[in-house]
Amino acid sequence: MNIFDCLDGLQAELFEKSYEEMEAKYYELCSTNVESNEAERIHNINLDTFQMKVKISLEEAVRIVNEQSAKAIYFEYDMDNNWESTFFICGGYSSLFEEDDDWASDWIDQIEGPSNKEFAQVYKENGFEATEKAKAITLFLIVRTLVAFGTVAKSMKLNVPLCIGFHDQDPIMRIKE
Repeated sequence: MNIFDCLDGLQAELFEKSYEEMEAKYYELCSTNVESNEAERIHNINLDTFQMKVKISLEEAVRIVNEQSAKAIYFEYDMDNNWESTFFICGGYSSLFEEDDDWASDWIDQIEGPSNKEFAQVYKENGFEATEKAKAITLFLIVRTLVAFGTVAKSMKLNVPLCIGFHDQDPIMRIKE
């Protein structure tokens, strides 16, 4: 399994599948590729507090977007640093089809987002892609992060593109174009 091919496929799934379908698919992938109960462990991590904090920060990001006539919001989380996250309010934006995410580095403001120490601990135990087990676990952690973030975003009125990615991810994923 090539993790980067899977990440490319995730973008298409974000536009084609429900969050429930995505989470179920990657839970199954993790269950199938990992002999221990890691899929269940990841699935059982409660994301209510994480989502509440995402919502608070996203509301602030939307306020800044409106004040500064920004073009996009990019949510970045750092898997190697306790899943700490930042919302970047960007003055420019390029669509997915333009294959140019440089706009995300040219932000006009930023807001601290939440961390997820439980996800970070699971990730730290396995790494990014050293083994098939690590790849399956990483993908499921990414999908759960996408679903948690996307669920919050879906509950809000957003008038700008909304993107998400882990630190140094290329390309970043579009939740809303």
